Amino acid sequence: MVGDGKISEIAAARDGGVDAQEADGTAVDGKAADGSAADTAERARVLAVCRSNWEYRGIDDASMREMLAELSAHLDEAAAAGRSARDVVGADVKAFAASWARARAPLHQRVLRMAALVPFVLGSVLLIMHLLDRTLALSVEPSRLASYAVIVAGTVILEIRRGALGFRGWLLMGLVGAAIALLTAWLAGDDTLFRLPLWGTLLLMVPGLPYAYADTRARKIRAAAA
Repeated sequence: MVGDGKISEIAAARDGGVDAQEADGTAVDGKAADGSAADTAERARVLAVCRSNWEYRGIDDASMREMLAELSAHLDEAAAAGRSARDVVGADVKAFAASWARARAPLHQRVLRMAALVPFVLGSVLLIMHLLDRTLALSVEPSRLASYAVIVAGTVILEIRRGALGFRGWLLMGLVGAAIALLTAWLAGDDTLFRLPLWGTLLLMVPGLPYAYADTRARKIRAAAA
């Protein structure tokens, strides 16, 4: 016969095993909950970034709601299949949003927005030059003209791909523009081609002001959603 002490040991071991299984189950449930919360947060971030990108691009409210509903359905299907939001949109959410916007936005709307944005970016750079040179009439040399051309080209490329320049985009264009300016100055010299008055610089910026406001608003939405 098994003594009372032995029975107590067996019962204690059994209870300990049950407690360990319960603890393991709790840990698994905790990990699953953490994963679910992370997926939910990532899904909300993707939708917020896409929404702000589409608002900046001038997508109308009805089309935006339709696009968000379609994207939400894709994300729900992916979640049901055990896939994350990143598996649907890829690593670059802004590039994904831009591709959807290009597919949905009418061509004339995209051309109009680009025609307003490029002069605004160029005007912003020229305004900085006015302030740095402390002049109401900015001298434009071949080197500066070349750097401005780089800025315009970079603006178009980044606008088409991401829908917003961002700090890195500005920095990259500034570095490339400076290098092109130095090369042009060495090749063509620094003779003044013409002088641009301050009112001309400000006039360049006027068409892009609504888009600049929309971009600022979109950044605030992204920051709030982060």
